[in-house]
Parts: sequence; C-alpha cells; structure tokens
Amino acid sequence: MYQLVEEASKVLRTPPMEFDFKNPTHDPKEIEEKLSEAMEKFGGIGLSANQVGIDARVFVMRTQDGIQAFFNPELTRISQETDLLKEGCLSFPDIYLMIKRSKVVEMKYFDANGEEHLITLEGLGARCVQHEIDHLNGIIFLQRASKLKLERAMKARPKERRKRLEYEKRQALAKYIQNVQSAKDSESSDESGSDEPDTLSPNAQAQA
Repeated sequence: MYQLVEEASKVLRTPPMEFDFKNPTHDPKEIEEKLSEAMEKFGGIGLSANQVGIDARVFVMRTQDGIQAFFNPELTRISQETDLLKEGCLSFPDIYLMIKRSKVVEMKYFDANGEEHLITLEGLGARCVQHEIDHLNGIIFLQRASKLKLERAMKARPKERRKRLEYEKRQALAKYIQNVQSAKDSESSDESGSDEPDTLSPNAQAQA
C-alpha cells in the first residue's frame, strides 16, 4: 500500500517525470490500482503519484465510471469564468482554503493502456483536475492562497483536526455497531428453525 509522503518533503514541490509508455519504470495498471487503493484509504477524491513518492506524471480521480488514472495530463483550455470554493489536500490534513479555479477545463491525457483522450470537465471534476495537475507541476495548494488566508487556516488547523478525529471516532463506532448487528442477524437466521422461544437477557436494555 502506498503511503503519503511528509508534507515538508521536497517531493511535493518537485514535478515528477513524464510517464514513458515505451520504457515504463512502473506497470501503469499497477500504478492505477495502487493509487486508487491509497486514495480510497485516505478518503480523497483525487491523488497524484508524487504525493506517495512515485516519480511519474499521473494522478487518479473519482469519476462517474469509478476511479480512473490520468497519465501525462495536460490542460489544453481553461475557462475565463472562475469560482471560489473551499479546498483541502490529503498531503496537508486539516488545512482548508478558499481557492479560485476555472469552472471549465479541457484536458488531454493517456489512460493506463497508453491510449490518448481529450475530455472537458466542469464543476468539482474541473477543480479536482486543476488541483492534481498543480501537484504534478510541483505546486501545492497553499501557494494558491493569500498570506492572510493561509495564516487563518493554520490557526484553525488544531480545531479542524479535533473535528476530524471526532468524526472518525463516530464513523468507527457506527461501523462496529453495524458489524455487531450483522453478526446477530446472521446468528438469528441460523437459529430460525429452533424451538427455543425468543427471549431477552436481563441486561438487554443496559447493553442496547
């Protein structure tokens, strides 16, 4: 499993090499698979190769057709119309900044089979693509914000971290309860043919 590099790492500020399909240093389908697994694990909607220390110009992103890899992406057109929305980054957890991006972009890229494509994206897809291509150009999203906004975001970081940890605890508890309930339902199904009457233990209410 790929791991995120440290946020101070020079890797995040160094553009990776173009992916060479003729003489690949990595299996492109393996990169797609492992980057996708890492993105899912860390809870992102996009992840670039250099965020996990891979020297290859490729990122993965969640699309309507599932998670997909984009090799050697290049923005061929961007709209003059922009919007200002809050962004976060897996490499800089608990920092959120209002970032201005083009609303619509056109991008040329290659898939894991080395086939070239040209697509147009708008909304969240366009924003994610711009964020990930920034990564591949050695640009971190902190550089897209003013000094004042960055100072405010850094000041709020401990609070955002506490909120995230509380959310993760609630999610873990909900998952545990769901697993316990599934196990109980399975046991009940297995015992459905039994002549034993359905009863509650004396401590049932206390344990609920």
